[in-house]
Amino acid sequence: MEKHEAVLAELEQMREGAAALMRAKLEAVARQTRDLANRLAGDLDVVVPPDLEALFPIGAVAEHLRSLTAPPPPALGLEVLRQLDVGRAQSEVLQELLRQVGPWCGARAIVVLRDGTVQGWSGAGFPVGDPARTWRAALVDSRALTKAAGGASVLVRPASDAVLSGWFDGSQKRLLLVPMLLRAKIVGILATLESDAGLNTTVIQQLTYTVGLMLETLATRPAATNPALLEPEDLTGEARSLVAPAAVEAPAAPEIFEMPPAAVEEEPAAVPAPPAAKVDAGSTVQLPVPVTPTVPAVPMRTPEEERKHEEARRFARLLVSEIRLYNEQAVQAGKLAHDIYRRLKEDIDRSRDMYEQRVSAEVRSNSNYFHDEMVRILADGDPEALGM
Repeated sequence: MEKHEAVLAELEQMREGAAALMRAKLEAVARQTRDLANRLAGDLDVVVPPDLEALFPIGAVAEHLRSLTAPPPPALGLEVLRQLDVGRAQSEVLQELLRQVGPWCGARAIVVLRDGTVQGWSGAGFPVGDPARTWRAALVDSRALTKAAGGASVLVRPASDAVLSGWFDGSQKRLLLVPMLLRAKIVGILATLESDAGLNTTVIQQLTYTVGLMLETLATRPAATNPALLEPEDLTGEARSLVAPAAVEAPAAPEIFEMPPAAVEEEPAAVPAPPAAKVDAGSTVQLPVPVTPTVPAVPMRTPEEERKHEEARRFARLLVSEIRLYNEQAVQAGKLAHDIYRRLKEDIDRSRDMYEQRVSAEVRSNSNYFHDEMVRILADGDPEALGM
């Protein structure tokens, strides 16, 4: 090989070596660049994660916005109190309470306390019927009911209480137990279960308190609506087209029993007497004697006397309603067996003694309101069911 060819071959070999070295260097740099790019991409995924709630949580804000757009719970208006004020017997007021408390809760019931037991009186808002009427349990079997019977309003989930779980089908919703006070004694509990719309504990407690006061004053409240519950009469001259003055009902005047005035009859025209028949002097003659019907005199009562009688009627109604309130099952059984008095003798005698102590002998001498209310309220109008 000639000398110049050898030099050319050596240069080509050197060029290929340099190119190979450059390729190796570039590949190393490329690998490093790719590794760095992958690391940077991973870091970017950490900085901006797929779940944006983790980067910028707005779930709580969304829940708050939904609560702002939800319709507000119904207000405790005067109409609710008016409806409660209509009742003139304990059972009427308590049944109205179960109706009126509905917008602020779900299923609800009143239970009564007696001799260490708790039993259902009445309920409303249940999917089927009124299961509360069959409830019965020992008070010690329920920690929540025991606390309520001791004077504390209680929030509990029925599933955590053996008795309440059976009554409310193991519900996990909140249940409010409010003690019901009468004559400084806790005699029952209002149980209200949370609905899908919520549970307004404040309104429920307010209504329970108000009903307690209504029951305390039941015997002395006037028959007319309390003026404090009527719409105010607008004398300001403003917004007359929006607020119409409401007429204030005057208290009903006591009834005065009077005989109706006798009808004035026109004197019949004189009719010529028939010619006298000839009568044998020895015969007996019977002369027709007109019989005037005897109308028993109805004693008239003064307004004051009528007021006393009305108070006696209402007090008797209150006492007998209370007997039925705490003994509904015994009343139902007694009606079937016609022995209500035998089953409830102790309660009836005690209430009759209270009636006789409160009502004057003058009123009791010509009335029997306590017995009348027993027939009406305990026996549902059948005197024989009393078994007296």
